[in-house]
Parts: sequence; C-alpha cells; structure tokens
Amino acid sequence: MKKVFWMVWMPLLLAGVATGQFEDPFGVEARLEKGTIRVDVSVPPKHYLYADHFEVTDALGHPQKALELPSATTFTDPVTGKTKRVFDHSFTATYAWKPSRGGEGAFHVRYSGCNDHVCFVPQEKTVELAPASGQAAEKPSAPPGGAVVSDDWKAELAHFRVLDSQAGYLKSGEFLDFMDRAENGGAGEKASGIRLFLSDPVAFVREAGMLPAIFLILVGGLLLNLTPCVLPMIPINLAIIGAGAQAGSRGRGFALGAAYGLGIALSYGLLGALIVATGSRFGTIQANPWFNLAIALIFVVLALGMFDVVQIDLSRFQSGMGGGPRKQGSFAVAISMGAVAALLAGACVAPVVIAVLLLAAGLGPAGLALPFVLGLGMALPWPFAGAGLSFLPKPGKWMKHVKYAFGAGILLFALYYAHLGYRGFRPEKVAAGQEAGGHVVVDGATNRGLAAALRQAREEGKPVFIDFWASWCKNCAAMERGTFRDAAVKARLEDYLFVKYLAEDPSSPETRAVMDRFKVQGLPTFVVLEPVD
Repeated sequence: MKKVFWMVWMPLLLAGVATGQFEDPFGVEARLEKGTIRVDVSVPPKHYLYADHFEVTDALGHPQKALELPSATTFTDPVTGKTKRVFDHSFTATYAWKPSRGGEGAFHVRYSGCNDHVCFVPQEKTVELAPASGQAAEKPSAPPGGAVVSDDWKAELAHFRVLDSQAGYLKSGEFLDFMDRAENGGAGEKASGIRLFLSDPVAFVREAGMLPAIFLILVGGLLLNLTPCVLPMIPINLAIIGAGAQAGSRGRGFALGAAYGLGIALSYGLLGALIVATGSRFGTIQANPWFNLAIALIFVVLALGMFDVVQIDLSRFQSGMGGGPRKQGSFAVAISMGAVAALLAGACVAPVVIAVLLLAAGLGPAGLALPFVLGLGMALPWPFAGAGLSFLPKPGKWMKHVKYAFGAGILLFALYYAHLGYRGFRPEKVAAGQEAGGHVVVDGATNRGLAAALRQAREEGKPVFIDFWASWCKNCAAMERGTFRDAAVKARLEDYLFVKYLAEDPSSPETRAVMDRFKVQGLPTFVVLEPVD
C-alpha cells in the first residue's frame, strides 16, 4: 500500500505547483510592418535573455522564421552549470510573418531571462491583429449615442495611480489599517516592528538585522497552521501522527511528529525556493483541478486505511485495538502527509509569505533558504503534538469508533477536494460588468467590464478598490464570510467603486496580464486606485 500511496503522492509533489510574480525587467515592443514582424528588445545591464527560449509564433503557436537576430554570446548558467546561449544587450529582431491557417489573428513573442541573482518567470507578449489589414489594432466600441468608448483597460488605467496593495487574509482591524495607509499614501506614522517586516521586509532587515527577521519568519510559519487551508486538517493530522505512536512511548510519538514536520519544512521550503528562483505566482495551486483530484484521492486512501479496508500503517491507535500484532507506524506516511499539508498551506496566501518571498528575492541565492525557515516554523509544533499523543487514554474497543470518526472526517475532506476539482473543470464565469451586492464583478477570462468600471470611477471622481479573488481561494471565502460583512468595513468602502476581479484561472492570458500589471502574487490581493485626472 505504501507503493500505491507514493505513486499518488510523488506526481503531485512534482506537479505541485504554486506559485509569486516579480516584475519583468525586459522591455519588449513588437509590431507588424509589411509582412515582417519587428521586435525591439531592451535588456538592462547585467541581465540576459536565453537565445533558445526567444521565439515568435502565430496565434496557434507555430514558430515564425527569424530574418535578423543578434549574435548570441555563451554564458555558464550559475544554477545548472551548463553553457547557454544568451542575448546580453538590447537588440532588434525581425521575423517573416507567414501564419498558418487560423493563426492570422495575432502573434506571440515568448522569452525568458535572468540577472546575476534571480531568474524571471517566462513571458509572453501578444499582439492582436485586425483581420482586414493585418495591422495591430483594437477596435473601440460605439454606444447608441454614437460616441466612441474605449474598451482598453490599460488606456483607462493610465488615468489612475496605485495608492497601495495588500495580499492575504486580513481581519477587519487589519483591513481598516490597510485602507488608512492607502488613503494616506504611505504618509503618517512610520511603520516599525512586525508591520515594517510585512510591508517592507528589506527595510526591516536594514534596520533590525537578519536575526529578528528569521525569528519573525519562524513565528509566521507557526501561525500558518491557523490559516483556513490548514486549520480544518489539524484533527486529521493528529490522527495520522497518533496512529503510529506506541502507548507510553513519548520518544516515538515525538519522532513521528518530527517526521511529519520534516515533510512540511522540506516541501514548503522547496515550494518557496522554486517560486523565488523562477518568479512564478504563489497561492494559486488550487486553481489546478488535477491537484484537487489528487488530494481527494489521497484522502480516500487515508479514509480506507481508517476503516481497515486497506493497510497503510494507520490501522491501529497507540497499541493494538483490534487484536493482532501492533504495527510500528510509518515515517514515510508521516513525511508525505506533512508535505500535503505544506501544499495545502501554499494555497493560502498570508502576508508573512509574501514578505518572505520579497525578502528572499532581494537577497539573491542566499534568500532561497528563507522559505525553508518559514516551513520549519510551520513544522515546530508537530513533534510535541506527536509526543503528547503517545499518552492518550488506554486504548480499547472504544478507539475503533474514534478511528471510524476520523475516517468519516477524512472522507468529507475527500468529497470537498473532489468538488473543487470538478468545479475546476467548470470554472465560474460572470457576465461582463455584472453588479452584485454593490460590487462590479469582472471575469478575468475576458476582462470585459474592467475598462467600463475604471471609466465610471474616473467620471464620478471615485477611488477604486479591486479585490482579486477566485472560487477556489479559501482565504477569499473567509474574507467574504467575515471581514467584508463587518459594518465598519462596509462603511469604509461605500465611497469606493468596488471591483470584484474573478481570477479563476491565473494562467489565462487575459487574467495574467491584469495580475502582472498590479504585481499580484497570490489571492486574495487588494489594490486601491485613485484617479489622477
């Protein structure tokens, strides 16, 4: 059964995925000129683009032939140690425009690059083409009155400035403090302590040093156990650890708890390190329906173990409760479930997580250890929990009922994640500009209604509050149930045009463009805008 468990778990770990977005430092402008695509690329000093990853394709992804490219230089990749061909200076490239049938509507420019400290997320620039002329264009819409109205959210956004942004779950008081800072433009009382660490971790390190920062990261990791993604699993986690502890053996309980914590620390540390190294987006793991289905399958296997249908070393609590030889517990299962807990925690974006990622990115390669420290903080209580479980009341037949209750709870979790997976294959959609509860809802799959909302706010002279959310985001749901129902929060947002931006699929080109524009690293994220003219 262990082999079955690992066959389920390992693909999940390898595909497990989370994902932090850092600003693209490369300037890329492209246009179509008389059957030739011209691409102007700006490469900052000490940066480089991978020549093998630079390409232009038609709308269907078919590569276009390069007519003019600069000479690539050789470079030894500091991560892999392999020799790579790179473009380390600004250049202009041209490509013949010969799209395949059906690919005439747009072309894509794809590239990825690094600097001396960090690599950036691969980018894709899309240029839409007007069918008739083949030239890049965007058609404005004309209302019944005849006035031309732009549906270009980027053009409308040029009339606004970002006052502030915040990621992660916020209680009512924290949310009001965030609004205070946004409305004051960062002025007023200078941030210090934990507030400074969360808002500007690099500045915190400059003022207080690295040791206090590491302490706050450990404490922040410990508090991740109380996020909506992990808190409901604590009874199940305790059952898994307790299942392997011998009666009266505090040492074995501690060891199994430590194994569970090790799985958390290693997986969370690896997850965070990959995010820092690749610049991928954090907190969107549950957007992937296959991830949710894999989690559901794992929970089904665990539940069957609780019901003694299969044997995965979860069939006895403390000592033999149903007769027969006592199993010694499985460290592999404990480590694996610790890693699952870490991935589920990765679905919840907490402010401390964003602070750690920003600080890690600012420190370069040395910062890759910080996500592991965060995972270590999350793992801290579990060895002690395991030791405590080794002294549960004397086991007997009554423990079977406890075990079956745990099995029923695990099955409920399996159904929940199966539902998330099913819903992931049928993403939620909303009508453009739909209003609900005083909110303007924008579907990130199309971005229709976003430009109109911004234009409305500009014409009315209102600031804009944007809530980036998704149906699979647990922290978003927690905000809806609590913070946004608070009377003081409702009153505070009455003077804002409230936009609910549905980022159901963050990998969608339309959604990614908006999230990149506001540097959204995970969900939920809140952005406050102010019209400037």
